[in-house]
Amino acid sequence: MKLNTLTLLLIALTMLLTACAPVEDEIFTTARITVTAEGEDSITSVQAQVKLTNVNTRQVTTVADFDGASTTVELLRGAYQIDIEGVATCQSPGNSIRMRQFRCQSDYVEFISRDINEVTLKTIFLD
Repeated sequence: MKLNTLTLLLIALTMLLTACAPVEDEIFTTARITVTAEGEDSITSVQAQVKLTNVNTRQVTTVADFDGASTTVELLRGAYQIDIEGVATCQSPGNSIRMRQFRCQSDYVEFISRDINEVTLKTIFLD
């Protein structure tokens, strides 16, 4: 009887100690992706879809919510391939505004910081 009580006490103590372990939520990070234009044009707004493919797991995350020329997404820390396709509103130094179709691509970007990871991609205009 004493052995059963001691065994139950050890099991309860083990469960209590494992239940109080800190939660590991540091596997996620925030990535901010910004698109820029080469030359004299500046991008004022973007309407596009970003496809992030985890290089190791091949898991795909998509986002299409841009704020100006940037978007933010929460994802697992790791290495990603980035593909962006869409339309950008560009403003020239003479203040003329035009819509331009573009794409951006990067084969390998690491999002490993616990804080915000920032990456800037140059556009390839298709017109």
